[in-house]
Amino acid sequence: MKAPPVKALGLAALCCLLMACVPIKETHFSAQGQQQLDGLAEWRQSQETGIAATKLTDLIDSPVAIELVEHGLKHNPGLQQSAFAIEIARQTVVSAQGDLLPESSLTLGQNKTEGESSRYQTNVSVSWTLDWLGKLKDGVDVQEAALLNTIVADQYARDLLASSIMNTWLQWVQQQQLIDIERQRLKVLEQNETTIVERYRKGLDALSDLDSARSQSASSRATLASNVEAHQALGRALAVLTGDQDVVLQAADQFPEVFVPLASLPAQDLGRRPDLQQAYLNIRMADLNSAIAYKALLPSFSLTAAFSGSDTSFQDALLTSPAWSLLGQLTAPLFQGGKLKAAAKQAELSAEQAYWVYQETLLTAVKETEDALGQEKALTEQQFHIEDALANAERSFAIYQTKYRQGLVSFLDLLTVQTQTFDLQMQRSQIIYQRLSNRITLGLALGLGVEQ
Repeated sequence: MKAPPVKALGLAALCCLLMACVPIKETHFSAQGQQQLDGLAEWRQSQETGIAATKLTDLIDSPVAIELVEHGLKHNPGLQQSAFAIEIARQTVVSAQGDLLPESSLTLGQNKTEGESSRYQTNVSVSWTLDWLGKLKDGVDVQEAALLNTIVADQYARDLLASSIMNTWLQWVQQQQLIDIERQRLKVLEQNETTIVERYRKGLDALSDLDSARSQSASSRATLASNVEAHQALGRALAVLTGDQDVVLQAADQFPEVFVPLASLPAQDLGRRPDLQQAYLNIRMADLNSAIAYKALLPSFSLTAAFSGSDTSFQDALLTSPAWSLLGQLTAPLFQGGKLKAAAKQAELSAEQAYWVYQETLLTAVKETEDALGQEKALTEQQFHIEDALANAERSFAIYQTKYRQGLVSFLDLLTVQTQTFDLQMQRSQIIYQRLSNRITLGLALGLGVEQ
């Protein structure tokens, strides 16, 4: 066996020396982040009832709301932009994968000298960077993780849009209820004015209460005008969310049924959340970038093969007895003022920073879920007490109206009971809306979304 050349041995020894001087570090913060999620055993807030839903739209029993969500997912301008972002990320992955393959180029030229025939030159070169450290593969993995991040970001935007449309629809229904309640209030206040005038004509009352009654009616008209405009503004908001300025909203004054989503294991529930998936993918990309930065301190090896020919015939220059050359090139960084080491350390610190961002996102996700579970209990109790108070107020309303006509109570007493009754009706509507909206928020917190 022929002994290897001395120069080759020296080159190999130099490579080994360079590799020995560079510490190879790999960060594993993505694995630590997964361990943090898996360590969540159970929710602190207990839950009495709930349905096992797979989609956010499973929670609401309203064909109108579901139709609005589907329309928005197809036509919302923001989601259309996200679709293009995904395609751009896919092409970036294809570009990165191309770095793993050999590159080739063809050069054709013609040289014409006076008195001589034209000569044709051809040159074909093939080059390939040997990915012996896996640096290029890490770069592909980074771009693939970035693609997944873009897809997850699109999913998060779709989920948020669906919840926004559903919540805005519930608020639109609630605002219609407030308009109806205010109209009922105004009708009663106008009847008060008529009753005061009638009692004055019978000598049973003074006109001093008429100004107060008219003031209350005017205030109610102002509130009604505000509620009507708020209702119309919600309709315009739905038009923007659905991406359709001509969207037609059906009149509705009754809340649809919204079910409570079932909370199971925290790791399973939170693992579905796109925002948490995004934070995890950011750690994954940071880990890979850290590995790439440290591998940049090591030598790289490339091969270049060239085939060239020259002849007065284009065909002969291209195909007949070309000259060839083969070049193996080893490139190793020697001194760059510490820039590569600083970049590697910076990438390592960025990976740890991404880990703590994930930690913050995880804590926020847990808090959002626990808050929504706690709100379901609190709002249920509030609704029970408000409905009890409203039932008592409505009985007093009828009694005081009769007593006022009989002259047994003053107009101020009657007005107080009337105001209390209508205010409680509005509070009940508001609490029911908050409770239904909170169930959608809980579904979102538990990772329920819409189909991609």
